[in-house]
Amino acid sequence: MSIGLHSHAQFLQLKFDHITSEDGLPQSTIHGIAKDKHGFMWFGTWSGLCRYDGYTIRVYRYDAHNTRSLINNRVHNILADKNGDLWISTFDEQYLCRYRYETDDFERLPMTDCPPELKDKINRRNHRLQVSFSYQQTRWHLDNLSTTLVETHLPSGKQKTYTVDAGNPWSINDAYVSDIFLDDQQVIWLGTYSNGINRSYLDASPFHYLYHDPQRSNSLIENIVRSITEDKDGNLWVGTRSKGVTLVKKNGQYQHFQHNLQTAHSIQNNYIKKVFCDSEGYVWIGSQSGLDRYDPRRRIIEQIGDSTALNTGVYGMAEDADGDIWLATWNGVSKFNRRHKEIETYDLSSVLTEQHVWTIFIDSKGQIWAGTEGAGIFIFSEAHEGQLKLIRRLHHGSQTATSLSDNRIYSIFEDRENQIWIGTGNGLDCYAPQTDSVKQFAQLGSLWPKGTIAGVTEDNNGFIWASHKQGISRINKKTLDIRTFSKQDGLQSNEFADGAVYRSLYTNRLYFGGNKGINHFSPDSIRTNKTPPKVVLTELRILNQPVEVNQQVNGRVVLAKPLYLVPSIALTHEDKSISIEFSALHFANPAGNQYAYMLEGFDKDWIYGDADKRVASYSNLAPGDYTFKVKASNSDGVWAAVPTELSISVAPALWASTEAYVLYTFIFILLLYAFYYYITRYAKLKSKLNYEAILHEKERELHESKVQFFTNISHEIKTPLTLILSPIQQLKTWGGEDLRIHEQLKTMETNGQHLLKTVNQLLDIRRFETGNEELHLEKTELLSLIQKVVDSFSQQARQKKIRLKVASSQPEMYATLDADKIEKVLYNLLSNALKFTDSGNMVKVRILQHNEHLNIDVIDNGKGIPPEDLERIFKPFLQGRSTVPGGTGLGLSYSKTLVEMHGGKLTVESRANTKRNKLTIFRILLPIAHDSTTITVSKEVAPTHDHADTSTTSATTRQAFVEQLPLLPRKCTLLLVEDNDQMRSYLAQFFRSDYYILEAPNGEQGLKLASRHVPDLIISDVMMPEIDGISFTRQVKSDILLRHIPVILLTARTWVEYEVEGLETGADDYMVKPFHLPILALKVRNQLLTRFHIQEKFQHQVSIEPTKIDPQSPDEVLLHKVLIYIEEHVQDSDLKIENICQAIGLSRAQLYRKMKALTGYSMNDLIKEIRLKRAQQLLQDHKFQINEIAYMVGFSDPEYFRKSFKAKIGCSPSAYAKQHRSSVDSSQDST
Repeated sequence: MSIGLHSHAQFLQLKFDHITSEDGLPQSTIHGIAKDKHGFMWFGTWSGLCRYDGYTIRVYRYDAHNTRSLINNRVHNILADKNGDLWISTFDEQYLCRYRYETDDFERLPMTDCPPELKDKINRRNHRLQVSFSYQQTRWHLDNLSTTLVETHLPSGKQKTYTVDAGNPWSINDAYVSDIFLDDQQVIWLGTYSNGINRSYLDASPFHYLYHDPQRSNSLIENIVRSITEDKDGNLWVGTRSKGVTLVKKNGQYQHFQHNLQTAHSIQNNYIKKVFCDSEGYVWIGSQSGLDRYDPRRRIIEQIGDSTALNTGVYGMAEDADGDIWLATWNGVSKFNRRHKEIETYDLSSVLTEQHVWTIFIDSKGQIWAGTEGAGIFIFSEAHEGQLKLIRRLHHGSQTATSLSDNRIYSIFEDRENQIWIGTGNGLDCYAPQTDSVKQFAQLGSLWPKGTIAGVTEDNNGFIWASHKQGISRINKKTLDIRTFSKQDGLQSNEFADGAVYRSLYTNRLYFGGNKGINHFSPDSIRTNKTPPKVVLTELRILNQPVEVNQQVNGRVVLAKPLYLVPSIALTHEDKSISIEFSALHFANPAGNQYAYMLEGFDKDWIYGDADKRVASYSNLAPGDYTFKVKASNSDGVWAAVPTELSISVAPALWASTEAYVLYTFIFILLLYAFYYYITRYAKLKSKLNYEAILHEKERELHESKVQFFTNISHEIKTPLTLILSPIQQLKTWGGEDLRIHEQLKTMETNGQHLLKTVNQLLDIRRFETGNEELHLEKTELLSLIQKVVDSFSQQARQKKIRLKVASSQPEMYATLDADKIEKVLYNLLSNALKFTDSGNMVKVRILQHNEHLNIDVIDNGKGIPPEDLERIFKPFLQGRSTVPGGTGLGLSYSKTLVEMHGGKLTVESRANTKRNKLTIFRILLPIAHDSTTITVSKEVAPTHDHADTSTTSATTRQAFVEQLPLLPRKCTLLLVEDNDQMRSYLAQFFRSDYYILEAPNGEQGLKLASRHVPDLIISDVMMPEIDGISFTRQVKSDILLRHIPVILLTARTWVEYEVEGLETGADDYMVKPFHLPILALKVRNQLLTRFHIQEKFQHQVSIEPTKIDPQSPDEVLLHKVLIYIEEHVQDSDLKIENICQAIGLSRAQLYRKMKALTGYSMNDLIKEIRLKRAQQLLQDHKFQINEIAYMVGFSDPEYFRKSFKAKIGCSPSAYAKQHRSSVDSSQDST
């Protein structure tokens, strides 16, 4: 290869980068360059002294208020003595400054204190700079005018000069060099008079470049390169963005090809997309307007074809085994058929989801890979018919192992292992055919390039090279180690063009085109810098504020020395956030350095970053000890073996100190003891309370069991009471005029009523305890109420010879109260008084009015109550005067509760210890008018348990009333459902003379009998085994066959809630035991008469119009359906009952019984009735003949119709029609 392209000669080819005021220099005139013993570079300017760590510049200046600052801002020279101390000379010629590392400031010394070895060099103000140095076999020095850097190859004596070159970005940037310095890392530093610092690494860069130089015609025609290829003669063909094609010949000469309208043999367009050399030596040029070919034999440009598919541009080319050229175009895929010498275009619109094909590639299997602008890759094979067959598609977002990192495809390359490397718009991918999987390298970490991968190729050593927006990367396929080269390594730019990559088959050189020309190099010339960088800590920030040496932070000094000189720092809890900045003092390519840091005790692993991320920040560190570690690698990836370390201790706050925790522990122990003491006492108290609660619960359960026992007994007593009181009442009716019998029966009835009152009282107590007891207040004349109760005890008082009196302060007294409950209270008090008063003594009721209250005193001079019993006299089941047996112990407790419900009080006084004048007073204190906000008044009906107290009603009168009731049209059937055999037998005996009787001992048997016989009425007990009366009624009322039957419930339950529950299930009436049979008989007769009246109304209805009925009950709905069906089929003479049953959903027997019960008609009679009533309507209209009407209402024989009509109406159809016409005419005449 000629010198024009690739010659190294014997020179190092230095490339300089520049540090100017844009990088932080305070001024661009450099006088003095030095490197200190810690690795920092120092530059002297005329505006201060600069320290450089490879990234940032720190400026030290003169401070009039600080004697430890520079003595003058204009620096003449910087030198380091044998001890590593820095000496700085300034315009002040009497003093020098020596930098003090420990305090990061300067010591001012007289010029006479300068070290002897530096005296001749330190002040160069009046003599020229004479500096030279050697490296390996090369020496550098400045010429006599200090305008040129001269490089001399010592073995040959040949020289090369470095001067300002405007077209070369790597040249010296100033015409006058003021200083030259070579550091221990083989970096040469040049100070200039007006353009700052020039820096170059003596280990010469392997990267060479071709670029456009406007001063030389023998250079690229344009710097923006789109495509590169090499012909068989080793000449380089370069396609540019807008200036055509440049041919760089082996001899270093350049030839340019551009579009020219004056000649037929020019390229079609200067906007070049792709240049490609085929196996026969032809160079193909794809431009924005089509395809051209350079013929090396004839040395002319040929325009290929006039296909419209190529008019929008040719972006990629590939040659197959047959020598045909495949083309990637804006409109899809085309091919130049070499045998037919024509362009073939493939219609892939049904296959390609994106017609814009950027690149095309032929793999080792002959498959065509088409990379698109936004739809991924389509892989085709060429069929025998000349068509393309789609094999598969690779694209992003497929959620499979072959998913790409992006759908924008810019380059495709097959390596020697037949792996396909794909450059996308979001990184580098590799497809492995063996495993049918794609590896996305951008996901492996920050070292891997992201964004557009412009070009991919492979060198002879098997390394993959990829160009992108951050430079060029070399990838080891086996270890996946990656090294990226950038502008700092000598590249023309960090940005490269899509597809502008080429590997020379003859020289193993790689070519990459970008926006500033072409980089070319031999991969074998890439050497690794084995020197790892040293990391120093450059700055500490607390709360985002930099910390200087000896600076006070929160009342203390954090740094007594510069950060890079201290082994540890101490922080407090107030230092909530810290930042540590660091730098690797490796100046060959600082931007290529990589860093890793971690804070032991906080970070779990190393945190990696590039040169732009040289700050580690932490916030809210917990108190404790930490170690900050940081290490770095150079641009060749060589890492330092030993990291730089900094110990960090974070002191806790006062409240989190050791002393504080000792105090906390002591307090905790005290609290623990107090808690233990409290828990122990609490456990004892809880145990005591639990014991008392258990006792209370047992007392409650005992009380509940007693009340429940009495309640159950009371319910059981009510049925026998019914069998006692009802026969007594009948016997009184049948007893005739015998007064003695009447007197005995009356006594029996009175005591039965007293027993009933006691039973009801027990039930009331139960209702009160369950929260169902309410007041029914009304204004009541109190004296008459009290006299009524007193009178009920007159016979008992006469028998015991006890005087019973009532005394009142006024003739009438009114109060708002519940008369029933006050009557019960008086009854209990008088009953007790008579019980414990001996013969010959007195019981007195006294009524007094005091302002808004009434006092009712029940006074007796009986046995009295012992003092020990007064405290518990009102507790349930406790009896005070225990000398007399009997009683339940509930009466006084219940009475007290009833009085308190009225807002009153019940108290007792007694003198039982005196032999004479024993006296007991029970006092009822009642308010005359109640506060409505404190008393709950029920608006329900009065309690129902006194229904049986009707002894004053004349039995003869009831019997006469029953005999006056109209008779039933027929003898009806009653179903008696009662679990008590005697009660059921007694009811059956009573009703058997007037009704057919069916008996069932429980609800289950009752349902069976009701379904079998469909009775006219059901009488059922509520409390029964198997199925109770409520459930029995609910099932009857939900049965379509039975729900029309009236149900009367009998129960011992007296509460209104139970009565409401029974009625809600559909019961027609409700009677409480004990009851009077005549009243029950009246209720039965009334229910049956109501049903017969309904049937009678139906039978006498002239016009049946079911469509106008608004059914309410289920029975009405059923009847409505039946009438509708008959009406719709009234003309059908063959209408059968079976048809109606099928339409309604009932059996024939069920439908018969149901209609009989609802209407009084059998089904045949009902159908006939409706036919005749419809005939009446038609006869009244006078629109049809009688025979027509007969057929219209379903009679097949008109004669039979006439007979039936006359039997029903009482006249023939013709007479009925004539009669109706006469009545109509008469009404019209009268009007």
